[in-house]
Amino acid sequence: MQTPSSESVPISKRLIFITGDKGGVGKSFTARALVQHKLDTNQACHAYDIDPVNPSLHQYYPENTISLDLEEPGALDQIRNDLEYNQLLLIDCAARSLHELDIWFQELGLLRQRQSLRLGITFVFVITPDKSCTAIMSDALDLFGHEADYLVVQNLAMGRDFSIYENSKLRKRLLEEFHGKEITLPPLLERTVVLLDRHDIGFGAALTDSRVTVADRSRIRGFLDQVYAQLETVKERLSV
Repeated sequence: MQTPSSESVPISKRLIFITGDKGGVGKSFTARALVQHKLDTNQACHAYDIDPVNPSLHQYYPENTISLDLEEPGALDQIRNDLEYNQLLLIDCAARSLHELDIWFQELGLLRQRQSLRLGITFVFVITPDKSCTAIMSDALDLFGHEADYLVVQNLAMGRDFSIYENSKLRKRLLEEFHGKEITLPPLLERTVVLLDRHDIGFGAALTDSRVTVADRSRIRGFLDQVYAQLETVKERLSV
């Protein structure tokens, strides 16, 4: 039976899943920017890292992130328990983890309970110009349909020619049938990214860290300002 779309349900809680088709598309980099935005705008948000191969969100934001081991049966249940006490949860997923999420949603009956929980669900797809990066979107639309909101993040650090995606039938379906939204993630100078990676520094901490040069701090501040301007255009998909 068709249930009302996510947009028609009054929302008091939200799960945000950041995902991608493969490693190296900038998924965790996007998650780090989102967590920093929540901190800078005083939005209460609990973050989870469920990437067993590269748990970098927890690496850069250990005080704000809980790392879960998906090999442990029922590991994702901690997220469900957390929903009872916190309104906004952000989950940095492993690449191609929709299957595990679908099983978890079915086992807990979350989609059936979504209206009574006043729960919004957002899938954030981080993509590159590569055609293969869009397959997970099609899977998500088929699995979750109108029960979720969808946001595409075009990672400009990986290239600027997104014509394969922009001219695709999938994009047309996403925007017209499911009212998906799109934003871009601006590039950050590689030298600055490497510096943060070398010392495991989050974006906010970098602004006052003596190991980060004044120029790099300015670059990070400018990067965050651009990101926040993009996030402002889709805030209804990322907040309650």
